[in-house]
Amino acid sequence: MIDMKNDFDFIKEKFDSDNITAPESLSENAVMEKLNNAEEKPVIKVKSNNNRSFIKGFVACAACFAVVAVSLSAVHFSKQPKVISPSPASNEGIVAYASYDELIETVKKAEKENKTYYGGFLSKSKAADGEVAMESAADSANTVGATESAPESFASTNKQVEAVDEADIVKTDGKYIYYVNDSERNRILIYSAKDGKTELVSKIVPDDYETYFSEIFISGDKLIAVGTRTVYEKEGKSKREGDVIYYDGVERGAYAFVYTYDISNREKPELVDTYEQSGSYSSSRMIDSCVYLISNYGRWYYYGLKNSEFIPCATGEDGKTDKLPIEDICGIDGTQATSYSVIGAVDTKSGKAAKKTKALLGVNNQIYCNEKNLYLTGTYYKNDTEYTRIVKYSVNGTNIELKATGKAKGSVNDQFSMDEKDGNLRIALTDYRWGDEKDRNYLYVLNKNLEIIGQTEGFARNEHIEAVRFIGDTAYVITFERTDPLFIIDLKNPKEPKITGEVKIDGFSSQLLPVDENTMLGIGFCTSEEEFGIVRDGVKLALFDISDKNEPKVLDEYELRNSDSEAQYNHKAITINPDSGYWAIPIESYYSYEDEDYADEYENGALEIRIKDGKLEVKNHKIDADEYATRCTYIGSYLYVLTGESKNVYSFEIQ
Repeated sequence: MIDMKNDFDFIKEKFDSDNITAPESLSENAVMEKLNNAEEKPVIKVKSNNNRSFIKGFVACAACFAVVAVSLSAVHFSKQPKVISPSPASNEGIVAYASYDELIETVKKAEKENKTYYGGFLSKSKAADGEVAMESAADSANTVGATESAPESFASTNKQVEAVDEADIVKTDGKYIYYVNDSERNRILIYSAKDGKTELVSKIVPDDYETYFSEIFISGDKLIAVGTRTVYEKEGKSKREGDVIYYDGVERGAYAFVYTYDISNREKPELVDTYEQSGSYSSSRMIDSCVYLISNYGRWYYYGLKNSEFIPCATGEDGKTDKLPIEDICGIDGTQATSYSVIGAVDTKSGKAAKKTKALLGVNNQIYCNEKNLYLTGTYYKNDTEYTRIVKYSVNGTNIELKATGKAKGSVNDQFSMDEKDGNLRIALTDYRWGDEKDRNYLYVLNKNLEIIGQTEGFARNEHIEAVRFIGDTAYVITFERTDPLFIIDLKNPKEPKITGEVKIDGFSSQLLPVDENTMLGIGFCTSEEEFGIVRDGVKLALFDISDKNEPKVLDEYELRNSDSEAQYNHKAITINPDSGYWAIPIESYYSYEDEDYADEYENGALEIRIKDGKLEVKNHKIDADEYATRCTYIGSYLYVLTGESKNVYSFEIQ
């Protein structure tokens, strides 16, 4: 039995000393030799689990662990003023480092104070060599470019800012559907699609089984994949059972990546450019041909790293991956942080890697991005009060420049809690309280220097923010505790935000979608009060009349109990067809053991949502399979439903 306490005490003593050396077996050369001498690099097929609730539970646990890890290791603030040796940067609240030694010493001191034993780790290794394993559905190549004629109408990802694309697990260009299957994230499936019929054309499979595709972009004849490549130290031998490999290894770190594929021939995609940076994939945006990649990079305390491995790395224009210049790394003043946000940019049109990659020690939570600026946020606690640190970067092609920092009380729900207008950032936050204290909600307006110039009083006490939507000079905020109040906040005078009206409804909306200037659609949860409190037990749609900002009304409601949808948690799972006038969301139904007729009543598929004369018209398109739906997309008059457990694509003709 390992004595963890003694082990960690021993490691702590080692890290407190001045002589920190890793065992030779864990040296860079030794690890690289082991990796390069591997006998084979097979494609691993992940066994699918048909228990949807298990998958959701696993994802939820992983998400909770990530939140806790970031909260504890990345944003803990010391109660005592920290002596900052680096010279302050030009932006208040940011410190620059004169040398790598100063940066390393800052991280080590934070490690010692926080006593954190987890995070992330980067072991320098080679980038993917670009080989792609293909499984073609045809006997001969059939080159079809995206420039050929396509249906007049096809889906785009539901995004926050029209000019800023967001990656997702499904994309279409009107001829093909590209899908990162939920149960096979180490491959991308490409389907031809016409008149409701689909055929698997090819698969993109990386040449190593450590690569995990998170999401994709499509830009003309290029497919851009983003995700994480995990680096392992090999221990023992791998074991194969059929086409599944069980790997005996220890995770040693991760690279977030942008891999660009030429798909001018959809049956033979070709990897043409790679970019990697330290850390695990967090988020991304695409403006014109430039992809902005955000990753979270920390380190494992107990791996006995060399000093150089405290420094984040990125791929340069020469194609080599090396540590960032010290002038491109900065930190938050006063933080005891041990992990970075790394922000890289890749011009997918020119094929060049980032001209500049930045790293920020101490912030990695939600992001908001428009055509000119990228905002990062991170939550921290000081004197038992919760705050959000906000950092603003300007983005212009592959140039990324730090502009300002600021802070506000509370924490951000999601990216839609932020919006920029006329150079001002509007941000809605919940200040969570404990004990007899009640939660409070705020909406702040910050100027271009991220100085607070206006704010609301703490509204909706003992409730928390579930959804926000900014439209022009108005903010629409959903809070929830037992009912679902929709607040309307007037922002015409940014120095004096004013709540003008509110309306309450059972359940709550987690997504808000403008229908027209007078109507708002809410997608969220049914709720009911059980023995131990309020529980969520289904999908709920709400239609709001917002024509009178002083007296909003509920026009209509729709509930589908014993159901779930990815759209409740992820705005990208909402498909909007403006030409045909409908919204679509994937739906998964489950059953109660008290319901004897569940088999006939509850099935999976997609909800088609229309609005007519102030009423919701909902049609349930059911797929003839026991598979959970993850996404919808459309081409022409056909709605396609993709599932997470198989390669099947289902379609429905929408009249």
